[in-house]
Amino acid sequence: MNQESNWANFRMPTWEDDISLNHDSTTPFNNFPSPSEMPIEEFKANDVLTPDLLGDTPLEDFVKRDTFPIPDASDREGYNPNFNARFFMTGLADFLKIKQVAEEYELDLNSYLDFGCASGRVLRHFCAQSEIPNLWGSDINGRHIRWLNDYMPPRLKLVHNNCIPQLPIADHSFDLVSAFSVFTHIDTFETAWLAELYRVLKPGGLCYLTVHNEDTWSLLQEADDNNGLLKRFRDVDPEFDELLKQDIPQERKCFRYTDVGPYRALVVHSNAYLQKTWGRFFDILEIRGKHHGYMQSVLIGRKKS
Repeated sequence: MNQESNWANFRMPTWEDDISLNHDSTTPFNNFPSPSEMPIEEFKANDVLTPDLLGDTPLEDFVKRDTFPIPDASDREGYNPNFNARFFMTGLADFLKIKQVAEEYELDLNSYLDFGCASGRVLRHFCAQSEIPNLWGSDINGRHIRWLNDYMPPRLKLVHNNCIPQLPIADHSFDLVSAFSVFTHIDTFETAWLAELYRVLKPGGLCYLTVHNEDTWSLLQEADDNNGLLKRFRDVDPEFDELLKQDIPQERKCFRYTDVGPYRALVVHSNAYLQKTWGRFFDILEIRGKHHGYMQSVLIGRKKS
């Protein structure tokens, strides 16, 4: 077999899937009922929301306002595949955390981009729970973008991006940009993506980006064999347990599990690396440990003037 044939077998079936996912997916969606149609008891059984996040608003009010369907487990990027109420609650928690950060840093939040938005786990709450006029979402998975186009309101603008660092969005567009479980997987062009987020943020705008950092590393060191993230690292690197006996690598460490397609790695960042490299783009205001779910931390930065 010649070299050209070998390369043809290595590549994805179509060129679009070399740099994105599901660009031409037409498979119908299988959705669950909206939160507003579910028994309120299912939501009260969850432990995701703390009283400081809920504030004076009863949980029932948040649930009733969300009349959008819940996507099938296969369309959730692994978030709570068997627990619809918890899927809703984790997105609501992240939405409220973003609002809280905006208030703490006196940001007038009128425009927002969720970079790597999947099927709207967080964005659905911006649509259901806020009047923010300028809402955008982007994702590498075209099927997610199609789901959002089908079920979310018209004020949400959606972009199917690819792994090449470029967003078809004007400079200085957003007061705040979030990225949940995105930079934990970007193996190449990380600084170019940071530059893109810098570009679309307004001067003084905030970024809210999740990472695997020292807090994650410590949790992995203490985790038992049933920990899902630990299993994933072990699957990628058979020597991971030996590495885990040491402190987190001081430079960014990428664990690539495939060379095919755009979504192919687990990445860890030391706080020192984040300050040295990401700090060139953003004034790093703080890093909140274990602030996204249990295993990821959140870097909060402000666009440098």
